[in-house]
This record gives sequence, C-alpha cells and structure tokens, in this order.
Amino acid sequence: MEDVKRMSKNLLYAPKRRMNLDATSYGPLIKLVIALAVLAAIVLIVVFVAVPLISVRVNAGPITGDSPAQETAKQTASPVNAILTNEVKTVQFGEGYGLPAAVVDPSVYGDEILFATGSSENATDRLVRLNPTTGAFTNIAITRINDTLRYPVESADVILYADCKTAGGGSIVRLNKATGENTVLAEFAREVPKLSLEAPYAVWTERTASAAAKVMVCDVTTGELLTLAVLTGSAYAESAPSIKSGQVIFADADSQNPGKSLIRTVLLADNSRWDFAAGSFVHDPKSAGDRWAYLSGNHDVSSDLYISVGGGAAKRVASGVINFDITPTCVVFSRDETVYAYVFADDKTYVISETGTNAQFVMAGGNYALWRDMTDTTQTLWKYLRVVG
Repeated sequence: MEDVKRMSKNLLYAPKRRMNLDATSYGPLIKLVIALAVLAAIVLIVVFVAVPLISVRVNAGPITGDSPAQETAKQTASPVNAILTNEVKTVQFGEGYGLPAAVVDPSVYGDEILFATGSSENATDRLVRLNPTTGAFTNIAITRINDTLRYPVESADVILYADCKTAGGGSIVRLNKATGENTVLAEFAREVPKLSLEAPYAVWTERTASAAAKVMVCDVTTGELLTLAVLTGSAYAESAPSIKSGQVIFADADSQNPGKSLIRTVLLADNSRWDFAAGSFVHDPKSAGDRWAYLSGNHDVSSDLYISVGGGAAKRVASGVINFDITPTCVVFSRDETVYAYVFADDKTYVISETGTNAQFVMAGGNYALWRDMTDTTQTLWKYLRVVG
C-alpha cells in the first residue's frame, strides 16, 4: 500500500489580508483628496471642452442637413446716385386740366419752368410758369404781334421769346417783367430761331439762306445786336449756339480736316476767341460752363453723344442719341424711347424715365429734366424730375 503523505496539523493555511483604508487613521483623508481631484478634472473638461463646443453649435444655428447657415439680414444699401431717389412728377394738360392742348418749348430759370401754351403749336397765345415743387401754374398774358409764341426764356428782369408768323419769319420780343412792356429786339425772315439766354446776352442762329446763317448776339438790356459769325453749309446753319459763363460756343467747319468740326468759343467780355478741334462732326454744342456736350450727327440713330470737361479731349458717352441737353451736374438724353442721365460726378449713366413707358426727351436745364410720356396716345403727359441730389 502506497504511503499517503499527510500534512502536519501544525501547518495550517493562512490567507493574505487586504488593507482596509477605513481601518487606518489616514484612510479617509486619502479618499477625500482623490474625490477632489476627480471633481476638478470634471470641471476642467466642462469649462475647456464642452462649453466651447456648445457655443460653436449655438452660433452656427440649427443643423439642416448640408445647407449652409443663413446670414444675418443686412440693411439694403442706398441707391447708387441720389437722382434715383427723387420723385417723377406729372403735368397733364388738355381739356379739364387747366391748360390748353398745346404745351411747347419749356425752359428752366431758377427753380421754375417756363413754357408756351395754346390751342395748337401754331396758335400758342400765352406763357405759363410752373412751380415744380408745388405743381402750381402762373399765367403770363402776352399781346401777340403775329400768330404764335415759341422758345420763351427768362432772366431776373426779362422774358425773351419768338413771336412767329405761320407763313415764316417773325420777331424776337423782350417782355419787361417789372413794367409788362413788350419791345421788338430783332426780326427774322426764315425758320424760328431757338433762343439761349444768360443775362444780359441772348444768342441764336438766324437762317439767311438754305445753307447759310448768322450767329447773333443781343444785349437784351440795350437791344444792341452783334453778328458773331457767318456760317456756311446747311449742317452748321441748322446747329444752335449756347451761352454759359459769358462764353458763347457754336459749331463750324474745320477747314484743315474735311468732314470734321470745330467748336468755336467767344468770351463776350473781351471778344477773345479760341477753337476746340472735336475730331468729328459737331451738331448743337451746349455748354454748362467748364463742360460741354454735343452730337456727332443731326439727332438721328447714327448720332453719338460726346462730352468734354475743362477743354479736355472729347469722350463718347452714348450712341444713337435723338436729343439731349446739359445741366451743371449731368447730361440728359434719349434713345430707344428711354431717357437717361450721364452724371459727371461719378462718370456713370442712369435710366431716369419709368420702366415700360415710351419716353421722349424734351429738355433739361438748371435742376430739372423734362420728357413726354407717349405710352398712352390718348393722353398728353409731361414728366419732370429733379436731377440733383
């Protein structure tokens, strides 16, 4: 029988005992230190990780798939040019509106618009002054010498106009605003001259033959007349002169460059003269002092509009221009049944007539531009706009 090993009763099993911190004097302190360390770690994670992530998500707005976050709404920017904020106003005339059927040849003096009116263009018998701000009219009674009144212009002391014969010819008449006295300053035998007035001088082109004309200057105070130039060639005989800042400008042929024109200038104070070589044909040059505008054709679709500032080289600003005029701040013109303003200050062009209308430009001067609204042929409307900010 195999021997069986037996263990001594004196060798009993003694298991290892784990340390109990609670049973020691320093155990609770160690637990407290560990708890504080864990709490501090949690606080640091919240402050430096969780809070920034939440802030980014809040600022980004709600998540909507792959769509980008929408920008905060911004205030609409102001219009590019102050002209566009001004109100377009209407003058309606004909039966029931206080004005006869014909309203022709407006001009601007100061802040008012002067024009002739009557039963027809061949029978205008009075002048009317319009206050553009209030829309109020003032009638100016005129004793006609002939058949119809055309091209009235005004200064502080006088009104100048053409008193025309239906068969042709007529008189240039001065109305003294203080006394109401009418005085004939000159006679014309052919087409009605368009008058330009800057006190004390008036200028016009007087046709003497089919292809000849004289540029006339009149001192409206004394009635003294002066022939400033004689023009030959029908193209120049049909072109009107302009006066501003005491300087008269008009178009004439450039003998050194056939087919091209000179803008001749005359300073009336001392009769000093100089010529501007335009490099193209020139028709109806118009002045606003140190800036000019003119056409390269006779008011047709082949006519380009040019400007020159301070005697500088001419610059084309539009093509296909039918009519135009100049103010101190802009050149107003029409093409394609739309009226535009080229603004000197920012060298840009703006549409000023209403969209979708048939607008036919009439004139501009001082602070205003006028045009006819031909959209409805049963109504006769003038529209006008203040063309300064």
